[in-house]
Amino acid sequence: MLENITNLVDQVAAAGDDIESTRRLPDDLVEKLKNAGAFRALIPTEFGGLGADFEDYVYMIQALASADASTAWCVNQAAVIGLTSLWLPEESIREIWSSPQTSVANGPPFNCLIESDGDQFKLNGHWGFSSGCQHATWMMGAAKYAGGGYRIAYFRPNDVTFNDNWQVAGLRGTGSFEFTISDLCVDASLVADLAASPTYVSDLTIAPNTLLFAVSFACVALGVARSTLDDVIALAQGKVPRWSSIKVQDDPDVQRFVGRATARWRSADAYLHRTLETMFPVIRETGEVTHEQRSELRMAGTHVIQECAEVVDLAYKISGSTGIYQDQKLQRRFQDMHVITQHVQGREAYFALLGRHQMTGHYEIGPMT
Repeated sequence: MLENITNLVDQVAAAGDDIESTRRLPDDLVEKLKNAGAFRALIPTEFGGLGADFEDYVYMIQALASADASTAWCVNQAAVIGLTSLWLPEESIREIWSSPQTSVANGPPFNCLIESDGDQFKLNGHWGFSSGCQHATWMMGAAKYAGGGYRIAYFRPNDVTFNDNWQVAGLRGTGSFEFTISDLCVDASLVADLAASPTYVSDLTIAPNTLLFAVSFACVALGVARSTLDDVIALAQGKVPRWSSIKVQDDPDVQRFVGRATARWRSADAYLHRTLETMFPVIRETGEVTHEQRSELRMAGTHVIQECAEVVDLAYKISGSTGIYQDQKLQRRFQDMHVITQHVQGREAYFALLGRHQMTGHYEIGPMT
């Protein structure tokens, strides 16, 4: 079933210019992705999803990212955040995923509060970076609960006010608008506590959602980096730089740069996929995620994003002045990659947390770990 999605890669690539200029995925492409099950790939089959194993799913995300980073980002954001619906009552899960057109969007909370109001909850707040909100059929927002902790709530896009402030250099097609809500009444059946046990228990509801994002967004980075290398290799075939007598492909320094970049990409690719392919069968068998496994997921996600940025930078240097033009795919991938590194999942600060765990055995569990 995942092949039905990866078969759309050429169409995703062909839509790249349109995605970049309009800052959203084209409606016809979204429809094809929805019909193929992209946004419900991780939802269990009993609720209408594809029920994909995570270690298989990330290859699909990587393939989409090789064609267009914004498309892969939107699909991954919706698929992973959609897993939070599995904490809702069963009838609500079925309601949300009853339509094949379902896609979920969300955003990190800036100043949000949810409080009990009889048989309902009252929600107020401001959320940011809502990737894919322009084709979402459901929104999800986390908010501080007046009784302590946090709660998530599901609601419809027409319940919110969107603010189009997504004027950025990279990942433009994600259309990651901010949105606000004022005194929205949400039925209790659409509110859940992620600190409680999920309604549907699986490896994907046992593993922390933020760490699923860490490694899947790293696969977006892998797809971008691989395509950037391919772009510069193709460029090198015919380009003769000014004041040079040889093609770029025949320059020994360029050959060395490409060799180093290729080795770094292959190492990052192997590291991430080996981590997932050895870890998730164990999580399914044991029904738990250890501190060591959390550390491995965070380490893999952070390291791979940072390594992919280095690969893209090496390729960009090789391109010379050709790479600076907006009509070059290489320029777009450079900008996309450097938005990924700015994301909370790509922070180099995580290395300190991981180093402490390696040296002391102490692992600090928090919102992102």
